[in-house]
Amino acid sequence: MDYISDFFGFMKKATTAVQTVDAIKERLDAEGFVELSMAKPWDLNTSGKYYLTPYPSMLVGFTMGSDQGLTGGLRIIAAHTDSPGFRIKPSPELNSEGMLTLNVERYGSPILNTWFDRPLSIAGRIAVRSDEVLKPEVIHLDLQRPILIIPSLAIHMNREANKGVEIKVQKEMQPLLTGLIEGEIRDNYLLDLVAREAGVDPGDILDMDLNVYCCEEGMLVGSKGEFVSCPRIDDLSMVYASVEALAGSKHKEGISIVAFMDNEEIGSMTRQGADSILLSSILERIRMGTEQGSSSQLMDCFVISADGAHGFHPNYSEKSDITNRPVMNKGMTIKISGKRSYASEVETIAAFQQLCDIAGVKYQKFVNHSDQPGGTTLGPLLSKYLPVHVVDVGVPMLAMHSARELMGKQDFLDSIEVFRTFFQLGG
Repeated sequence: MDYISDFFGFMKKATTAVQTVDAIKERLDAEGFVELSMAKPWDLNTSGKYYLTPYPSMLVGFTMGSDQGLTGGLRIIAAHTDSPGFRIKPSPELNSEGMLTLNVERYGSPILNTWFDRPLSIAGRIAVRSDEVLKPEVIHLDLQRPILIIPSLAIHMNREANKGVEIKVQKEMQPLLTGLIEGEIRDNYLLDLVAREAGVDPGDILDMDLNVYCCEEGMLVGSKGEFVSCPRIDDLSMVYASVEALAGSKHKEGISIVAFMDNEEIGSMTRQGADSILLSSILERIRMGTEQGSSSQLMDCFVISADGAHGFHPNYSEKSDITNRPVMNKGMTIKISGKRSYASEVETIAAFQQLCDIAGVKYQKFVNHSDQPGGTTLGPLLSKYLPVHVVDVGVPMLAMHSARELMGKQDFLDSIEVFRTFFQLGG
Protein backbone atom coordinates (compact mmCIF):
# COMPACT_ATOMS: atom_id res chain seq x y z
CA MET A 1 0.00 0.00 0.00
CA ASP A 2 1.18 3.53 -0.79
CA TYR A 3 0.85 4.94 2.72
CA ILE A 4 2.16 8.38 1.78
CA SER A 5 -0.46 9.02 -0.90
CA ASP A 6 -3.15 7.55 1.30
CA PHE A 7 -2.05 9.78 4.19
CA PHE A 8 -2.29 12.86 1.99
CA GLY A 9 -5.80 11.78 0.99
CA PHE A 10 -6.73 11.32 4.64
CA MET A 11 -5.37 14.76 5.49
CA LYS A 12 -7.57 16.44 2.89
CA LYS A 13 -10.56 15.14 4.89
CA ALA A 14 -9.10 15.51 8.39
CA THR A 15 -9.29 19.29 8.54
CA THR A 16 -10.55 19.84 12.10
CA ALA A 17 -10.98 17.49 15.08
CA VAL A 18 -14.60 16.75 14.11
CA GLN A 19 -13.77 16.09 10.47
CA THR A 20 -10.82 13.93 11.57
CA VAL A 21 -13.15 11.64 13.52
CA ASP A 22 -15.49 11.48 10.52
CA ALA A 23 -12.54 10.43 8.32
CA ILE A 24 -11.51 7.75 10.83
CA LYS A 25 -15.06 6.40 11.00
CA GLU A 26 -15.13 6.14 7.20
CA ARG A 27 -11.90 4.11 7.29
CA LEU A 28 -13.10 1.80 10.07
CA ASP A 29 -16.51 1.28 8.44
CA ALA A 30 -14.72 0.15 5.28
CA GLU A 31 -12.76 -2.38 7.37
CA GLY A 32 -15.91 -3.89 8.88
CA PHE A 33 -15.79 -2.29 12.31
CA VAL A 34 -19.11 -2.13 14.18
CA GLU A 35 -20.17 1.17 15.75
CA LEU A 36 -21.22 1.03 19.41
CA SER A 37 -23.24 3.48 21.48
CA MET A 38 -22.62 4.45 25.09
CA ALA A 39 -26.40 4.45 25.58
CA LYS A 40 -26.95 0.83 24.47
CA PRO A 41 -25.75 -2.62 25.62
CA TRP A 42 -22.61 -4.03 24.00
CA ASP A 43 -22.34 -7.56 22.66
CA LEU A 44 -18.59 -8.11 22.24
CA ASN A 45 -17.27 -11.21 20.51
CA THR A 46 -13.85 -12.74 19.99
CA SER A 47 -12.19 -11.35 16.85
CA GLY A 48 -14.76 -8.53 16.90
CA LYS A 49 -13.91 -5.04 15.62
CA TYR A 50 -15.66 -2.05 17.20
CA TYR A 51 -15.55 1.70 17.66
CA LEU A 52 -17.52 4.40 19.44
CA THR A 53 -17.62 8.20 19.31
CA PRO A 54 -18.78 9.50 22.70
CA TYR A 55 -18.36 13.03 21.33
CA PRO A 56 -17.93 14.25 17.74
CA SER A 57 -14.22 14.96 18.14
CA MET A 58 -13.30 11.82 20.13
CA LEU A 59 -13.11 8.19 19.00
CA VAL A 60 -12.15 4.90 20.62
CA GLY A 61 -11.68 1.86 18.39
CA PHE A 62 -10.72 -1.67 19.42
CA THR A 63 -10.30 -5.22 18.19
CA MET A 64 -10.84 -8.36 20.27
CA GLY A 65 -8.35 -11.21 20.25
CA SER A 66 -9.31 -14.44 18.50
CA ASP A 67 -8.48 -16.53 21.59
CA GLN A 68 -11.74 -17.84 23.03
CA GLY A 69 -10.42 -17.21 26.52
CA LEU A 70 -9.54 -13.60 25.73
CA THR A 71 -6.31 -13.96 27.63
CA GLY A 72 -3.88 -11.07 27.76
CA GLY A 73 -4.30 -7.44 28.66
CA LEU A 74 -5.03 -4.17 26.93
CA ARG A 75 -2.72 -2.58 24.35
CA ILE A 76 -3.56 1.07 23.77
CA ILE A 77 -2.26 3.78 21.45
CA ALA A 78 -3.45 7.28 22.34
CA ALA A 79 -3.23 10.40 20.16
CA HIS A 80 -5.09 13.68 19.80
CA THR A 81 -7.37 14.98 17.05
CA ASP A 82 -6.93 18.75 17.44
CA SER A 83 -4.32 21.09 15.99
CA PRO A 84 -3.40 24.74 16.65
CA GLY A 85 -5.27 27.29 14.57
CA PHE A 86 -8.14 29.75 14.76
CA ARG A 87 -11.78 29.57 15.77
CA ILE A 88 -14.36 31.91 14.26
CA LYS A 89 -16.17 34.07 16.82
CA PRO A 90 -19.94 34.70 16.80
CA SER A 91 -21.10 37.63 14.61
CA PRO A 92 -17.67 37.63 12.97
CA GLU A 93 -18.09 39.95 9.96
CA LEU A 94 -15.94 43.08 9.91
CA ASN A 95 -16.45 45.44 6.99
CA SER A 96 -13.84 48.01 5.99
CA GLU A 97 -14.27 49.75 2.64
CA GLY A 98 -16.18 46.71 1.40
CA MET A 99 -13.38 44.33 2.39
CA LEU A 100 -15.06 41.72 4.59
CA THR A 101 -12.85 40.01 7.18
CA LEU A 102 -13.70 37.62 10.01
CA ASN A 103 -13.14 38.04 13.74
CA VAL A 104 -11.27 34.98 15.04
CA GLU A 105 -9.62 33.80 18.25
CA ARG A 106 -6.46 31.77 18.60
CA TYR A 107 -6.80 28.05 19.37
CA GLY A 108 -3.75 26.58 21.03
CA SER A 109 -0.33 27.97 20.11
CA PRO A 110 0.03 28.32 16.32
CA ILE A 111 3.16 29.97 14.89
CA LEU A 112 1.26 33.04 13.73
CA ASN A 113 3.48 34.30 10.92
CA THR A 114 3.21 30.95 9.09
CA TRP A 115 -0.51 31.56 8.53
CA PHE A 116 -0.07 34.67 6.39
CA ASP A 117 -0.71 34.47 2.63
CA ARG A 118 -1.91 30.84 2.62
CA PRO A 119 -5.15 29.49 1.18
CA LEU A 120 -7.50 28.84 4.09
CA SER A 121 -10.90 27.24 4.46
CA ILE A 122 -13.59 26.66 7.09
CA ALA A 123 -14.85 23.47 8.75
CA GLY A 124 -16.66 22.42 11.90
CA ARG A 125 -20.27 22.04 13.06
CA ILE A 126 -23.49 24.01 13.00
CA ALA A 127 -26.53 23.55 15.26
CA VAL A 128 -29.91 23.79 13.53
CA ARG A 129 -33.37 24.26 15.00
CA SER A 130 -35.22 20.99 15.70
CA ASP A 131 -38.49 19.78 17.22
CA GLU A 132 -36.65 18.70 20.39
CA VAL A 133 -35.61 21.79 22.32
CA LEU A 134 -32.68 20.15 24.11
CA LYS A 135 -31.51 18.25 21.04
CA PRO A 136 -30.88 20.60 18.12
CA GLU A 137 -29.82 18.99 14.85
CA VAL A 138 -26.04 19.14 14.40
CA ILE A 139 -24.54 19.21 10.90
CA HIS A 140 -20.87 18.64 10.14
CA LEU A 141 -19.60 21.05 7.53
CA ASP A 142 -16.37 21.45 5.57
CA LEU A 143 -16.20 23.98 2.72
CA GLN A 144 -13.16 22.14 1.26
CA ARG A 145 -12.07 25.09 -0.87
CA PRO A 146 -9.89 28.18 -0.30
CA ILE A 147 -12.27 30.98 0.63
CA LEU A 148 -10.07 32.84 3.15
CA ILE A 149 -6.60 34.37 3.24
CA ILE A 150 -4.69 36.49 5.77
CA PRO A 151 -2.69 38.97 3.66
CA SER A 152 0.64 40.23 4.91
CA LEU A 153 1.32 43.94 5.17
CA ALA A 154 3.76 45.03 2.46
CA ILE A 155 7.30 45.49 3.71
CA HIS A 156 7.22 49.08 2.37
CA MET A 157 4.64 49.82 5.09
CA ASN A 158 6.35 47.72 7.76
CA ARG A 159 10.11 48.09 7.47
CA GLU A 160 10.58 46.11 10.70
CA ALA A 161 8.81 43.02 9.34
CA ASN A 162 12.00 40.95 9.28
CA LYS A 163 13.08 41.99 12.76
CA GLY A 164 10.70 39.96 14.88
CA VAL A 165 7.72 42.29 15.25
CA GLU A 166 4.96 41.05 17.59
CA ILE A 167 1.78 39.88 15.85
CA LYS A 168 -1.57 40.86 17.38
CA VAL A 169 -4.24 38.23 16.70
CA GLN A 170 -7.18 40.61 17.14
CA LYS A 171 -5.85 43.10 14.60
CA GLU A 172 -3.60 41.26 12.18
CA MET A 173 -4.98 37.72 11.93
CA GLN A 174 -8.45 38.54 10.60
CA PRO A 175 -8.91 36.37 7.48
CA LEU A 176 -10.18 38.14 4.36
CA LEU A 177 -13.40 36.50 3.16
CA THR A 178 -14.58 38.61 0.24
CA GLY A 179 -14.73 42.02 -1.41
CA LEU A 180 -18.33 43.21 -1.32
CA ILE A 181 -19.87 44.73 -4.43
CA GLU A 182 -22.25 47.65 -4.26
CA GLY A 183 -25.60 46.69 -2.75
CA GLU A 184 -24.40 43.30 -1.55
CA ILE A 185 -25.66 42.26 1.90
CA ARG A 186 -23.00 42.85 4.53
CA ASP A 187 -24.61 41.46 7.69
CA ASN A 188 -24.62 37.71 8.33
CA TYR A 189 -22.60 37.07 5.17
CA LEU A 190 -20.88 34.02 6.63
CA LEU A 191 -24.15 32.71 8.06
CA ASP A 192 -25.81 32.88 4.65
CA LEU A 193 -22.80 31.23 2.99
CA VAL A 194 -22.81 28.38 5.52
CA ALA A 195 -26.59 27.96 5.22
CA ARG A 196 -26.32 27.57 1.44
CA GLU A 197 -23.51 25.06 1.85
CA ALA A 198 -25.50 23.03 4.39
CA GLY A 199 -28.80 23.31 2.53
CA VAL A 200 -30.67 24.87 5.44
CA ASP A 201 -32.50 28.14 6.10
CA PRO A 202 -30.21 30.77 7.68
CA GLY A 203 -32.92 31.50 10.25
CA ASP A 204 -32.77 27.90 11.46
CA ILE A 205 -29.07 28.03 12.33
CA LEU A 206 -28.82 28.56 16.09
CA ASP A 207 -25.05 28.43 16.57
CA MET A 208 -21.85 27.66 14.70
CA ASP A 209 -18.60 26.04 15.88
CA LEU A 210 -16.34 26.75 12.92
CA ASN A 211 -12.56 26.70 12.57
CA VAL A 212 -10.13 28.11 10.03
CA TYR A 213 -7.70 25.59 8.56
CA CYS A 214 -4.89 25.57 6.01
CA CYS A 215 -6.19 23.78 2.93
CA GLU A 216 -2.85 23.26 1.20
CA GLU A 217 -2.18 19.62 0.34
CA GLY A 218 0.65 17.51 1.68
CA MET A 219 3.73 16.78 -0.41
CA LEU A 220 7.12 15.13 -0.31
CA VAL A 221 10.10 17.50 -0.25
CA GLY A 222 13.88 17.08 -0.21
CA SER A 223 16.22 16.05 -3.00
CA LYS A 224 15.29 12.41 -2.44
CA GLY A 225 11.68 13.06 -1.41
CA GLU A 226 12.67 12.04 2.10
CA PHE A 227 10.58 14.57 4.05
CA VAL A 228 6.82 14.99 4.43
CA SER A 229 5.50 18.57 4.43
CA CYS A 230 1.86 18.89 5.41
CA PRO A 231 -0.52 20.81 7.66
CA ARG A 232 -1.52 19.19 10.99
CA ILE A 233 1.21 16.54 11.14
CA ASP A 234 1.02 17.14 14.90
CA ASP A 235 -0.80 14.94 15.75
CA LEU A 236 -2.71 13.52 12.79
CA SER A 237 0.33 11.61 11.55
CA MET A 238 0.11 9.50 14.71
CA VAL A 239 -3.68 9.23 14.42
CA TYR A 240 -3.34 7.90 10.87
CA ALA A 241 -0.50 5.52 11.77
CA SER A 242 -2.39 3.98 14.69
CA VAL A 243 -5.63 3.60 12.69
CA GLU A 244 -3.75 1.82 9.93
CA ALA A 245 -1.99 -0.38 12.48
CA LEU A 246 -5.26 -1.33 14.19
CA ALA A 247 -7.12 -2.00 10.94
CA GLY A 248 -4.27 -4.04 9.50
CA SER A 249 -3.40 -6.20 12.52
CA LYS A 250 -4.66 -9.54 13.83
CA HIS A 251 -4.00 -11.00 17.27
CA LYS A 252 -4.99 -13.95 19.43
CA GLU A 253 -4.59 -12.42 22.85
CA GLY A 254 -5.91 -9.35 24.59
CA ILE A 255 -7.65 -6.27 23.24
CA SER A 256 -6.02 -3.71 20.95
CA ILE A 257 -7.30 -0.15 21.33
CA VAL A 258 -6.84 3.28 19.76
CA ALA A 259 -7.99 6.28 21.78
CA PHE A 260 -8.20 9.65 20.06
CA MET A 261 -8.92 12.58 22.35
CA ASP A 262 -9.56 16.25 21.62
CA ASN A 263 -8.32 19.55 23.08
CA GLU A 264 -4.73 18.49 23.82
CA GLU A 265 -3.55 21.81 22.39
CA ILE A 266 -5.45 23.74 25.09
CA GLY A 267 -4.72 21.51 28.07
CA SER A 268 -7.07 18.51 27.59
CA MET A 269 -9.36 19.72 30.39
CA THR A 270 -12.62 18.89 28.62
CA ARG A 271 -14.97 15.92 28.72
CA GLN A 272 -13.50 14.69 25.42
CA GLY A 273 -9.91 15.42 26.49
CA ALA A 274 -7.30 13.22 28.14
CA ASP A 275 -7.74 15.00 31.49
CA SER A 276 -11.11 13.28 31.96
CA ILE A 277 -12.36 10.01 33.44
CA LEU A 278 -14.17 9.18 30.20
CA LEU A 279 -11.48 6.91 28.74
CA SER A 280 -11.16 4.93 31.97
CA SER A 281 -14.95 4.51 31.98
CA ILE A 282 -14.87 3.22 28.41
CA LEU A 283 -12.07 0.76 29.21
CA GLU A 284 -14.08 -0.52 32.17
CA ARG A 285 -17.09 -0.95 29.87
CA ILE A 286 -14.95 -2.93 27.42
CA ARG A 287 -13.57 -5.08 30.23
CA MET A 288 -17.04 -5.79 31.62
CA GLY A 289 -18.26 -6.64 28.13
CA THR A 290 -16.06 -9.73 28.00
CA GLU A 291 -16.91 -12.89 29.90
CA GLN A 292 -13.38 -13.22 31.20
CA GLY A 293 -12.95 -9.51 31.95
CA SER A 294 -11.17 -8.88 35.25
CA SER A 295 -9.33 -6.13 37.06
CA SER A 296 -6.06 -7.88 36.22
CA GLN A 297 -6.73 -7.10 32.56
CA LEU A 298 -6.52 -3.38 33.31
CA MET A 299 -3.38 -3.86 35.35
CA ASP A 300 -1.87 -5.77 32.42
CA CYS A 301 -2.17 -2.72 30.22
CA PHE A 302 0.44 -0.88 28.15
CA VAL A 303 -0.19 2.56 26.63
CA ILE A 304 1.77 4.20 23.84
CA SER A 305 1.10 7.93 24.00
CA ALA A 306 1.84 8.96 20.41
CA ASP A 307 2.45 12.64 19.72
CA GLY A 308 4.91 14.66 17.67
CA ALA A 309 8.46 14.97 19.04
CA HIS A 310 10.92 17.81 18.56
CA GLY A 311 13.58 17.00 15.99
CA PHE A 312 17.07 18.49 15.73
CA HIS A 313 16.99 21.76 13.75
CA PRO A 314 20.25 22.38 11.86
CA ASN A 315 19.81 26.16 12.06
CA TYR A 316 19.14 26.16 15.80
CA SER A 317 21.39 23.43 17.18
CA GLU A 318 21.68 25.31 20.49
CA LYS A 319 17.99 24.59 21.20
CA SER A 320 18.56 20.84 21.41
CA ASP A 321 20.05 18.82 24.25
CA ILE A 322 23.78 18.35 23.88
CA THR A 323 23.64 14.52 23.82
CA ASN A 324 20.02 13.65 22.96
CA ARG A 325 18.99 15.24 19.67
CA PRO A 326 16.65 13.15 17.50
CA VAL A 327 17.13 13.63 13.76
CA MET A 328 14.39 13.15 11.19
CA ASN A 329 14.50 9.77 9.39
CA LYS A 330 16.77 8.25 12.02
CA GLY A 331 14.13 6.57 14.13
CA MET A 332 11.03 6.85 16.29
CA THR A 333 11.60 9.12 19.28
CA ILE A 334 11.07 8.16 22.93
CA LYS A 335 10.30 11.28 24.98
CA ILE A 336 11.78 11.51 28.47
CA SER A 337 11.44 14.14 31.20
CA GLY A 338 12.70 14.24 34.78
CA LYS A 339 9.83 16.65 35.54
CA ARG A 340 7.40 13.96 34.34
CA SER A 341 5.95 16.14 31.61
CA TYR A 342 6.30 12.85 29.71
CA ALA A 343 5.15 9.59 31.30
CA SER A 344 8.01 7.41 30.04
CA GLU A 345 9.72 5.33 32.75
CA VAL A 346 12.73 3.06 32.62
CA GLU A 347 10.67 -0.13 32.14
CA THR A 348 8.35 1.38 29.52
CA ILE A 349 11.30 2.91 27.66
CA ALA A 350 13.01 -0.48 27.63
CA ALA A 351 9.79 -2.16 26.50
CA PHE A 352 9.39 0.21 23.56
CA GLN A 353 13.03 -0.30 22.56
CA GLN A 354 12.41 -4.07 22.44
CA LEU A 355 9.25 -3.45 20.43
CA CYS A 356 11.25 -1.42 17.90
CA ASP A 357 13.82 -4.20 17.69
CA ILE A 358 11.12 -6.76 16.87
CA ALA A 359 9.60 -4.42 14.26
CA GLY A 360 13.00 -3.70 12.72
CA VAL A 361 12.61 0.01 13.45
CA LYS A 362 15.27 2.40 14.72
CA TYR A 363 14.65 4.54 17.78
CA GLN A 364 16.07 7.69 19.37
CA LYS A 365 15.57 9.51 22.66
CA PHE A 366 14.49 13.10 23.29
CA VAL A 367 15.17 15.08 26.44
CA ASN A 368 14.72 18.84 26.67
CA HIS A 369 17.76 21.10 26.73
CA SER A 370 18.28 21.74 30.45
CA ASP A 371 17.76 25.49 30.00
CA GLN A 372 14.84 25.14 27.58
CA PRO A 373 11.35 24.53 29.03
CA GLY A 374 9.40 21.88 27.14
CA GLY A 375 5.79 21.00 26.62
CA THR A 376 3.71 18.06 27.73
CA THR A 377 1.38 15.58 26.09
CA LEU A 378 -1.22 12.87 26.74
CA GLY A 379 0.91 10.37 28.66
CA PRO A 380 0.97 12.01 32.13
CA LEU A 381 -2.77 12.72 31.96
CA LEU A 382 -3.62 9.13 31.02
CA SER A 383 -1.52 7.75 33.87
CA LYS A 384 -3.35 10.15 36.21
CA TYR A 385 -6.58 8.17 35.72
CA LEU A 386 -5.31 4.71 34.78
CA PRO A 387 -2.94 2.41 36.75
CA VAL A 388 -1.09 1.47 33.57
CA HIS A 389 2.36 1.46 32.00
CA VAL A 390 2.84 4.43 29.62
CA VAL A 391 5.56 5.47 27.20
CA ASP A 392 5.53 8.78 25.31
CA VAL A 393 6.79 8.52 21.73
CA GLY A 394 6.43 10.25 18.36
CA VAL A 395 8.03 11.02 15.04
CA PRO A 396 10.70 13.73 15.26
CA MET A 397 9.41 16.90 13.59
CA LEU A 398 10.42 20.39 12.58
CA ALA A 399 8.15 23.45 12.39
CA MET A 400 5.82 22.06 15.07
CA HIS A 401 2.65 24.23 15.29
CA SER A 402 3.37 25.89 11.96
CA ALA A 403 0.62 26.07 9.34
CA ARG A 404 2.78 23.44 7.58
CA GLU A 405 4.91 20.99 9.55
CA LEU A 406 7.73 18.65 8.54
CA MET A 407 8.56 15.03 9.39
CA GLY A 408 10.73 12.27 7.97
CA LYS A 409 9.07 9.92 5.50
CA GLN A 410 10.86 6.85 6.90
CA ASP A 411 9.96 7.73 10.49
CA PHE A 412 6.30 7.96 9.50
CA LEU A 413 6.38 4.56 7.76
CA ASP A 414 8.25 3.09 10.74
CA SER A 415 5.55 4.36 13.11
CA ILE A 416 2.93 2.31 11.26
CA GLU A 417 5.13 -0.77 11.44
CA VAL A 418 5.97 -0.51 15.13
CA PHE A 419 2.33 0.22 16.04
CA ARG A 420 1.18 -2.82 14.04
CA THR A 421 3.81 -4.94 15.78
CA PHE A 422 2.55 -3.66 19.15
CA PHE A 423 -1.03 -4.69 18.36
CA GLN A 424 0.04 -8.13 17.08
CA LEU A 425 2.10 -9.14 20.12
CA GLY A 426 1.11 -12.57 21.32
CA GLY A 427 -0.06 -13.77 17.94
